[in-house]
Amino acid sequence: MAVTEQEKEEEELRKAEMKELAALNKLYKDKIAEEKRQKRVREKEERARMKAEERRAIDARKAARAASKRASDSTKAIQQSQRGKSITSKASAAKQKSARRGVGARSHPKPVTPPLAARTHTTRSGRTATLYR
Repeated sequence: MAVTEQEKEEEELRKAEMKELAALNKLYKDKIAEEKRQKRVREKEERARMKAEERRAIDARKAARAASKRASDSTKAIQQSQRGKSITSKASAAKQKSARRGVGARSHPKPVTPPLAARTHTTRSGRTATLYR
């Protein structure tokens, strides 16, 4: 009986040791998982920070581009076109009325002659076509 009792104690010791190792293994895995989680959070924050910096840089470039466009547009608005300059310089010259040649002024307008009536023609397919001359 002493042998069976000793085997029982050894079995209990082995089970207790395995239980302790399992608990330590669980603690180790939990610690590793927590470290991975924290690393992912740090990387996510870093990506968000970089993205925000890129967005700010893009916004600054857009603002600079818009400012230069406004500046160039305002200088363009100040400059008058050549056509505008020539018209304004010629504005002081009075226009002369063109003299009428030939027959004197009429008291009533010339009557308009009505256009010739368009003839129609029915084709073989049944479509009506207008003939002009």
